[in-house]
Amino acid sequence: MRNMSGSSSGGFIHGILIGGGVVFFVAGLVIVAGIPGGILGPAAGGAGNGTTPAGTTQTTGTPTETTPTATTTTTAQPTTTTETEETTETTTPTTTATTATTTRTSAPSKTVRYRVNVGGRRLQASDGGPDWLADGENNPTRFGNARISGSHTNQTDDPMTMTPAVPKGTPEAVFQSRRYDADVKDDHSDDREMQYRFPVQSGTYEVRLYFVESYFDDSGWNDYEKGGPRKFDVEVEGKRVLHKYDMYKELGHDRGTMKSFTVTVRDGVLNVKFLHDKEDPMLSGIEIVRVNEGNVNKDRGDSDGTDDRSLSRTAANQPLLAAVTDSGLEAA
Repeated sequence: MRNMSGSSSGGFIHGILIGGGVVFFVAGLVIVAGIPGGILGPAAGGAGNGTTPAGTTQTTGTPTETTPTATTTTTAQPTTTTETEETTETTTPTTTATTATTTRTSAPSKTVRYRVNVGGRRLQASDGGPDWLADGENNPTRFGNARISGSHTNQTDDPMTMTPAVPKGTPEAVFQSRRYDADVKDDHSDDREMQYRFPVQSGTYEVRLYFVESYFDDSGWNDYEKGGPRKFDVEVEGKRVLHKYDMYKELGHDRGTMKSFTVTVRDGVLNVKFLHDKEDPMLSGIEIVRVNEGNVNKDRGDSDGTDDRSLSRTAANQPLLAAVTDSGLEAA
């Protein structure tokens, strides 16, 4: 009995040793296998003595990630490379070389060739141009046909007003004289129409005619309703430029104006002719202006009706021609 008891006690102790060894063996495997410390060790932040087991990294304020000591776990994951295809659009500015050609087109320059104070005395020009030649009753200009047309002149001292069409610097006295083409009934000696002819070089010209109704008024002995109307035609270089022109109807009494017409002369003589319609054609002044074509870059600004930078200062000294007839120039 004593031997069996001792044998049993020895076997029990032997079993305990074997079991303890197994426990320690398993514990060692657990440590080697890297089972998280959260299972066998204390909770995050430590329990009791606040000691963090060896082999763990504790991060305050974030979930605790335990990295076993001397253990490196590499998880091989496929590397995915995403290639983003970028399309770079390069815009190259296209520069178009533009050559700006500026053509300055200004009003053609003008040269005053002739001025006639129709029906009156010679007037001195105030703009540096040619004077206004006399065309009186006893000394008619040789550019007109007064000797054979039966035209006559008279003057007035009435003050004159002018329309904006009259060039700045035009003497008031131009409108205070007049030549009218009388047409006496049954007298055929005055049947030829009043005209003016000017020798010029072939080219372009501006003809300026100065009109004022200084005879008819609205009452008295020269009442327009009783003696009028005065209507007549005007031809320049054979072209009708005014038809049945009635000065009083357009202007009233003692109000002057200027009418301008541009023509081309090819035969060396510029012709202006006045034709009867009712009553007598009447004129107060005439200018012949050469229009010089081409790009003459001049700022005319506040024009006075003449180009004072290109006025002919010798025009007034040109030799006068003989009287003019319907058939042409004749000897004086």
